[in-house]
Amino acid sequence: MIAMPLLLLFCLGLGNLGAQQYRAFWVDAFHQGFKSPAEIEQLLEDATAAGANAIFMQARRRGDVYYLKSNEPQVIEAGYNPNFDALDYMIDRAHAKGMEVHAWFVVTRLWTFGTPPPDPRHAWYAHGPSAQGDDLWMTATAAGALSSSIDLGHPAASQYIADLVVAAARDYPALDGLHLDYIRYPEDADYGWNPKAVERFNRLENRTGTPVRNDARWSQFRRSQVTQLVRQIYLRANEIKPSIKISGALITWGSGPAGADLDASYRRLDAYTRVFQDWRGWLEEGILDIGIPMNYFNEVRYASYLDRWLAFEKDYQGRRAIVVGLGNYLNPVEATLTQLMRVAAPTAQGNTLMGVCFYSYATTNEDPSRPNADFYKAVAETLGPKPEVPDLLWKSAPDTGHLYGWLRVDGGPEYLKDGVTAWIESDTGAEFKKQVTTDGSGFFGAVDLPPDRYYVRIESAGRELYRTVAQDVPAGVTVPFEVVLSAADFEAR
Repeated sequence: MIAMPLLLLFCLGLGNLGAQQYRAFWVDAFHQGFKSPAEIEQLLEDATAAGANAIFMQARRRGDVYYLKSNEPQVIEAGYNPNFDALDYMIDRAHAKGMEVHAWFVVTRLWTFGTPPPDPRHAWYAHGPSAQGDDLWMTATAAGALSSSIDLGHPAASQYIADLVVAAARDYPALDGLHLDYIRYPEDADYGWNPKAVERFNRLENRTGTPVRNDARWSQFRRSQVTQLVRQIYLRANEIKPSIKISGALITWGSGPAGADLDASYRRLDAYTRVFQDWRGWLEEGILDIGIPMNYFNEVRYASYLDRWLAFEKDYQGRRAIVVGLGNYLNPVEATLTQLMRVAAPTAQGNTLMGVCFYSYATTNEDPSRPNADFYKAVAETLGPKPEVPDLLWKSAPDTGHLYGWLRVDGGPEYLKDGVTAWIESDTGAEFKKQVTTDGSGFFGAVDLPPDRYYVRIESAGRELYRTVAQDVPAGVTVPFEVVLSAADFEAR
């Protein structure tokens, strides 16, 4: 029997979307779900029973993958055929059942200490704890203790990840989305002191020595490294496939923002200050299409934490949208249904969210003896038939364009292309000017530009070095620019 009051509330809460909402599952790599054709068929049968319309499949585990068109090695584990392209099969079968597929990438985790990766091609061997000099990609504490995660302040490590993720948009044209998880620094200590990252920070800030933990500039440097990677993935993937949806699994540890200034309160919490993930800023800038905050809260102990986060998420979605991630694995089925009621309720300003993503498909409730089928059935009875996938208007009917570029420096040190000012300016007399900065790879870019003709002007120390040929940037299109300079161009004159 359908729980009519909850179904009515959910429909009213999502009234601005009509019948459109996400009803999705995270399908993780540490359980069954997609490692054989039979598992995928069962997954889609279960998702159909729940009325789901999207699957977030873990395509990358820890520097190894479950799809064939990748430079990273296939996962080696019992029961998985490394010649099976799980992502390709999932896309084909899910689309046949009217479901989207989003490839889920664990971004910064490379491996875990202990048993080394079984495949000698794994990046752990070339760039893990035994690597020397610039080949070492792992992040570290100020005392030099290495993490098992890469440091996004190392340009080569960050570029490796960007290239890996963006390639999936190119190699799997039918893929609906790219989902970024662990898009942050690790949480078990204060990290970021990879030698290459420290070298860059000191050069950009004209400093020497070792940054101290509570230095606001050092914190902002690390925060910027994560944001720059998200921006690069967003722009490059959109050039390949304008309709592809970029999403992120977002941190919501502890109680949510509170007080008169919720935005300021957010910037005092763990996502922003501890792991340097400014997801509120990403949604405001528009470099994520869908934010999925991981609101994993036990209903008995932390119901107020969930409520506080939900209030913030509904009213602070920026230019894009939020789909709530619920940790159903922490709760009885009935408690998750209770949480869904608060997900659906609009705020005083009338703001709602774009749906829900459950963690997880394989572990649906806190009682391991209770069948997962009970959860799938309860979700369908509570929320009704499968909804339509939301129409993201900035994707389907865009009124802005995007621009990105690379600064290359021939015959000079790599650092010359790092932290350089680039001005994006109208070539038609419009009063538009936007300042951006290159990352460690020389990448720069901006989203949501008014359709116009633009050029890029490169500056160093306040002096113009180069001005590109202008290009049209139409609505719905991402236009690349290329800037090639020499070391002599940077010399003072």
